[in-house]
Amino acid sequence: MSVTKAWALALPVAGLLALALGHAADPASGTSAAPARDDLIVHEWGTFSTFSGSDGKNLTFYPYDNDLPEFVHGYLGRNSKTGPKGGSISLETPVIYFYSDRPQTASVQVEFPKGTMTEWYPRAVRTDKKLSWKGIKLHPRGELEYATEDRESRYYAARETDSTPLSAAYKEEDKKLTEPEKFLFYRGVGSFAMPLSVRALGDGKFTATWNGKAPKGDLIIVQVQADKLRFRPFRLDGEVKTGWRGSVQLPDADSTEEKLGDELIKRLTEKGLYKKEAQAMVNTWRSAWFGEEGVRVLYILPDELTNQLLPLRVEPKPTSILRVLVGRHDVLTPEREKKIDELVAEVKRPTSEQDDKQKAALQELWKLGRYSDAAYRASEARLKH
Repeated sequence: MSVTKAWALALPVAGLLALALGHAADPASGTSAAPARDDLIVHEWGTFSTFSGSDGKNLTFYPYDNDLPEFVHGYLGRNSKTGPKGGSISLETPVIYFYSDRPQTASVQVEFPKGTMTEWYPRAVRTDKKLSWKGIKLHPRGELEYATEDRESRYYAARETDSTPLSAAYKEEDKKLTEPEKFLFYRGVGSFAMPLSVRALGDGKFTATWNGKAPKGDLIIVQVQADKLRFRPFRLDGEVKTGWRGSVQLPDADSTEEKLGDELIKRLTEKGLYKKEAQAMVNTWRSAWFGEEGVRVLYILPDELTNQLLPLRVEPKPTSILRVLVGRHDVLTPEREKKIDELVAEVKRPTSEQDDKQKAALQELWKLGRYSDAAYRASEARLKH
């Protein structure tokens, strides 16, 4: 395994001047807010993903487990057949950043009461629903070497920030070893209902319902089809008995990945993330959010829901802490379900040996990626009726 050199930079002169004047650096400019000497600033971003048919009913699917570097730790081993199975919720790539102008030691505990922790880095103490990092060393002016591999991974984009480098120590065969990184990373899987449900009515029309207090700001519906991208912001502003509802129609005009990326970065920085953090998050999920065929709704979880689903404790108590979790809900349209039914019927057509048409149908189904199995099983249920 090769390594890439990472240098932790001293506080920029502009940041020192801003601090002397009583102001932090501007997050929108791409620089981190300059921490005072004794400050400890903590920022986190991550994603909750769900998937449903056109009727709005969530389906069980298998989360990503093969897009991470091999050095990432996993429950019962990476890609283990005896590891956690699919769920209706995929907790993807939360990363926790630290900002400090002096060396500090911190401890972190994050819980997933309704789910299972499946991957993490650096090394942590794990129970089924909890991860604990004790004695994390922060190195504001240190030189660290981060683990890397030759193959590409979405994991590395999260390093492109001004966060303080850190290291976690552990013992192995009486040797004291460390795992340096720019953040704490973890993932999980669960089966429970998120407040958002989305129904596809056909012809590009959708309704979204939120059970409880609706998230502030717009949701964004995104369609990727035949290498073309369309998106439209919309709000949940219609009050119903259990919460809020909104309707949206996909636009007729195509847009670009750049415009959607800029729109998301704007919303993430308005929420409080530094610009480099927001850019890192968008770069991490660009190929999935902007490249995978299908329709999805992106939204920012309310703070109280984030803290309820993922209780977090940091010691010493941070001067400030910010958590920005994005929800991603993929929904099948009636048109796509009809096409899937045709493909599944072709695959299941009785033959003595799989022919070229059946192989082509399978290739089309695999374009659904991690949702392929769920979509296949839902189609089988429809074809029985």
